Amino acid sequence: MDELLGIGEFSARSGLSAKVLRSYAAAGLLVPAAVDPWSGYRHYAPSQLPEARLILLLRQAGISLNEIAAFLKDPSPGQLHRWEQALDLEVASRRHALGEANARLGLLATTTGNPAGQNGDTLMIVTPGAATDRGKVRPTNQDALLINPPLFAVADGLGESPRGEVASHLALDTLKAGLTAPLSAGALAEATREAARAVWGRADAEPSLEGMGTTLSAVAVVDGAEQAHLAVVNVGDSRAYLFQDGQLAQLTRDHSVVQDLIDAGELSPEQWRTHPRRALLTRALGMAPVVEADISTPTLAGRARVLLCTDGLTAQADDTQIAAVLSAGTSPEQAAAELVQLADRNGGQDNTAVIVIDITPS
Repeated sequence: MDELLGIGEFSARSGLSAKVLRSYAAAGLLVPAAVDPWSGYRHYAPSQLPEARLILLLRQAGISLNEIAAFLKDPSPGQLHRWEQALDLEVASRRHALGEANARLGLLATTTGNPAGQNGDTLMIVTPGAATDRGKVRPTNQDALLINPPLFAVADGLGESPRGEVASHLALDTLKAGLTAPLSAGALAEATREAARAVWGRADAEPSLEGMGTTLSAVAVVDGAEQAHLAVVNVGDSRAYLFQDGQLAQLTRDHSVVQDLIDAGELSPEQWRTHPRRALLTRALGMAPVVEADISTPTLAGRARVLLCTDGLTAQADDTQIAAVLSAGTSPEQAAAELVQLADRNGGQDNTAVIVIDITPS
């Protein structure tokens, strides 16, 4: 992986000011390659320089940012001579899609009025417990928790205080308010998009909050006609796990520089805790106005225990240690408290937030 450039160096080499780079990111262009979770400082890859210079030239030619974004998805010399035709086709296509959406709106309204748990759905008893701690190093706790059954979430704020706290709590408040019936993975994903827009918009409106951001990992327990399942979303390196039949399975994938190195075969999974770039994220709420979460819908078979946690736990404890606590037979509240204590005993280098959820068929 190329050595990352700070925003100052990238600005100097690309000819784009830091303010302009932020406005381009708002349009989905030149999104930072990584963000430092503590300072909120943004980093770019050298490989992004050619695109930055091309965007600068197209802007000088009077091309709008939206048009540039479309062009960069399928760049070709001939496209420069087809702007007007492409615009006409795009407008026609969007009008057609909106017409189709309007036609389907009535159908949607008639199929979403059945509340979960009715008409023979498999109902689950959900028992949560939670704990959070500042740790031994950080001056404040920027982690946040959401317990609003059947929705649960953790968020790890990025940026120096108070930016991190503002971002994590704003994200969870927006997620809670935005998740409407019927509960589904799609509804949770849309609520996460709303949370991303809220964090970006707040930072954009208040200069003192410039650079703030947050991770997010959320789980909703969804009753089903045949089998209950989880709706899981995540952005960043906060995680969700499923503990069942004595086995701990990670349900989420970190959005980080080190995870990309692991996926590329340049690092082993065991090396991530000690890597100097471990904390650099490639995706977080606040990095851009539109941030897509990873989504999964694992099914539930019998009793299960779900764990949501920030990296204050996973950076200090391995899977074996975490599984030992979850298998001890204690209540979710006790298990959450013991996991936070485990992180502190192992160094307590960061804030830690933990939610443990026991799920049992009724």
